[in-house]
Amino acid sequence: MPVTKPDYSTGFSTTTNLDAGTYSVTQIADGLSIPKYDYISLTYVAAGNGVGEIQTVTYKTGGSGGITVGALLLGYDISNRLSTVTRTA
Repeated sequence: MPVTKPDYSTGFSTTTNLDAGTYSVTQIADGLSIPKYDYISLTYVAAGNGVGEIQTVTYKTGGSGGITVGALLLGYDISNRLSTVTRTA
């Protein structure tokens, strides 16, 4: 299973393939944790794999015009199944 983990010290992300049973669900989820927020916005895939599905989830504090505290980018395979989740902010 590919998991992308941000490196906050460099601003880059790395993707690692995990062997089944190597990490607990909690360990994997911690890599996608989002700071405290009070607003969520969604965008949807307009064309290609996953059309009509959620493409990005943006988390903000301070309402719709506030500061982005986290974002998730969702990727889909050729069968329109969720295949990747990447924390981008």
